Amino acid sequence: MKTHWLALPLLAAIVVSGCAPPAAQNDMVEPEGGSGVGGGAPFEPDQEPLAEPELTEDSSEEAAAPAVDEKPDMQEPATTEEKPEAPKEEAPAKEDTAAATPKAEEAAATKVAIAKEEAAKEAAAEPKAAAAKPAPKEAAAGKSSGDWSMWGGDPSRNMVNSTTGISLDFEAAEDAKDGKNILWTATLGSQTYGNPIVAGGKVFVGTNNGGEYRENHKGDRGCVLCFNEEDGKFLWQLTREKLPQGRVNDWPEQGICSTPCIEDGRLYVATNRCELMCIDVEGFHDGENNGPYKDEADTEELDADIVWSLDMIEELGVFPHNLATSSPVIHGDLILLVTSNGVDEAHLEVPSPRAPCFIAVNKKTGEVVWEDNSPALDSKAPAPFNNILHGQWGSPAIGEVNGKAQVFMPGGDGVLYSYDVESGELIWWFDLNPKDSAWELGGRGTRNAIISTPVFKDGSIVLAVGQDPEHGEGVGHLFRIDATKKGDVSPMIADGESYKENPNSGQIWHYGGVDEDGSVTGEENGLIFRRTISTVAISDGLVYAPDLSGFLHCIDFKTGKQKWVFDTFAAVWGSPMVIDGHVLLGDEDGEMIILKAGDKLEEVATKTFNSSIYSTPTIANGRMYVSDRSRLYAIKIK
Repeated sequence: MKTHWLALPLLAAIVVSGCAPPAAQNDMVEPEGGSGVGGGAPFEPDQEPLAEPELTEDSSEEAAAPAVDEKPDMQEPATTEEKPEAPKEEAPAKEDTAAATPKAEEAAATKVAIAKEEAAKEAAAEPKAAAAKPAPKEAAAGKSSGDWSMWGGDPSRNMVNSTTGISLDFEAAEDAKDGKNILWTATLGSQTYGNPIVAGGKVFVGTNNGGEYRENHKGDRGCVLCFNEEDGKFLWQLTREKLPQGRVNDWPEQGICSTPCIEDGRLYVATNRCELMCIDVEGFHDGENNGPYKDEADTEELDADIVWSLDMIEELGVFPHNLATSSPVIHGDLILLVTSNGVDEAHLEVPSPRAPCFIAVNKKTGEVVWEDNSPALDSKAPAPFNNILHGQWGSPAIGEVNGKAQVFMPGGDGVLYSYDVESGELIWWFDLNPKDSAWELGGRGTRNAIISTPVFKDGSIVLAVGQDPEHGEGVGHLFRIDATKKGDVSPMIADGESYKENPNSGQIWHYGGVDEDGSVTGEENGLIFRRTISTVAISDGLVYAPDLSGFLHCIDFKTGKQKWVFDTFAAVWGSPMVIDGHVLLGDEDGEMIILKAGDKLEEVATKTFNSSIYSTPTIANGRMYVSDRSRLYAIKIK
């Protein structure tokens, strides 16, 4: 039996969410923060030599044509018995990313383009499929989700994949030929915290420069690597040098932790240098230097072609604490992002309080459309904690409420802010911390920031609080929030020098806090839920929510009541993925836990990888992609 990770010295710190221990505790370079989807690493791994991807015979098989991802109808949240006031009964249909544009003509055109693209893929696949060995009927059963083009698959950020008819009968191995149902593997950097993204026949992942794919770049760099989806061939690399300010703004060896977003042949990503970049997914393979940006230092075929770049430090005055890591989301012509503006190296002041915390940028030009700095200058948190507490490493989500799109921005003050996507008008805010909570340096307090990504479902948001993993475990809180209200929807509001219940509260339910009588945990004063940096998955009326301590909680989406808790006996920095009746979750021990989805706890299998998994499994076009610390695995599941 494994020893629970909390019984050991804390080895790791998440890439963007906090500070490293004194050098005396560890001779290796420690990460200080995290991506909110899988953070920093406990030690430096052995350097892996650059190698061509390992292939198996299955690698040449043509993947099934992707089916259009089905989206459930959106509904407004139903309140529990504790909340008598119910939101208005309005149920707009949930649309996909392309349909989220505000202009009907653009939405229709995009849908037509997608349909043509799918038809072209099917037509191209037919000759190869005819020549290939006929697949058994079992392998052809079910449907495929198609591409997975952003963190969470779509702007709602719900970690659920619609693929069905899968097989999880695989064994991971560093070399594909030594595993089972491993199509190919590819070398990444020495530390990897980005999540694989699959679009247009390519796989993209953020990492550091440990793979040294480009001979003219040696040493520490931030990188996005691009591979061919079919066989894992390396295509190109975005390479960004480290910031001269050092670890306060760009922590060593963490690479690029932002998960890219892909649309219409363009990749959008936040780099380690706090740049929001637009990249041509073809790189320089098309022989063109696309876009207005012509200052690339690297313009060979294996380099990235930068279309435009927004330097958030130089142009907006942002002071990223440790690293910029937010994963962008697209709505119409806008790219939305959390800037990672944070505190100084001493953790005492915010050097750039007037710099934006949240931005909306024109995806075609890179020009800022609107910005907001509420967590620093107009925080809705109670004094004296009405400011950025540490860093801002979360990512935005988007949902349609009452016919209008809202963007949900997690603030570094522990408050969730909701804005009108198009105008940037603040609609509502929700403080995810008890009013009597207090922030203390090093994680000793009870007030928390937000590192997880909000998940939008049925007119509501599910989101939890957390801190730098190096701060250790502490009390956590998970909320379901009604997104249909306006103004201050926090559970409590000021009443003179104290607080009272908020009649306008958007709280549908709360899960977490201290179990004073032991009725939930079986232990008096036990922690019901702990700090987390993971994003939840919501499927079939259940919420799957991991905490940093390695406990996966299954919670009723309607009532917030606990169904079961599973202990992985390892730290969890990634997020769960629900697919075809299964829940997949990677951990710091390098294991992927496979559970049966449902309100009864049932463990199916445990798969072992070569090193720690700080990311979330990606499923696209009948394959699963998993990145551990230093390797990318393409796994056949259909």
